[in-house]
Amino acid sequence: MSVKYYINIPRILRMLNRQQQAAHNRDELLNAAEEIFRTQGIHVPLQAIIDHAGVGRATFYRNFADRRALIAALLEQAITRLEQKAQALQAFDDGFLRLIEAHIEQLPHLIVLIDYWRIIDRHDPIMLNLYERRDKALQPLIDQAIQHQLCRPDLTPQDFGMITAILGSSFQGHTASEQVRLAKRAIQLLLNGIKV
Repeated sequence: MSVKYYINIPRILRMLNRQQQAAHNRDELLNAAEEIFRTQGIHVPLQAIIDHAGVGRATFYRNFADRRALIAALLEQAITRLEQKAQALQAFDDGFLRLIEAHIEQLPHLIVLIDYWRIIDRHDPIMLNLYERRDKALQPLIDQAIQHQLCRPDLTPQDFGMITAILGSSFQGHTASEQVRLAKRAIQLLLNGIKV
């Protein structure tokens, strides 16, 4: 006895279309959150993000339980970008230095989270996971830089947090181009020092 399977192509296409639309809506919400948080801070009413994304309130809550979940998703994006960049730079002896310089590209994404970083408990499970992932991504680059005598031998992944805090001074800029200019200057001072 043979069993025949029928593939319902229109149904599969509708399902794929719904999945694509759901992914698109989530991306739109994250992009909207970055834009709105950048201009109005992280305590803005969530409805402003929903309106800016052009989705319904139910769509927001299907994707994010609350503001904390939304911010956690933005943090997840940031750490994923760091991991990808660190992986790509492992081919270079000076990959860690290149990573610091490339950090400028991340500033528009990170500025929205600076208020959250100031208030969140460093022992929060979300943060512990992020620190673990950061350390794992950075350690090979740091080891390589130390091996090639491109940085001090006591440098740690945790020091990257201080480095990014220094670059955070660029958040004082009012426009994206001004922030990039300030970040480039901070990197020059950081890598070259203030000695004559």
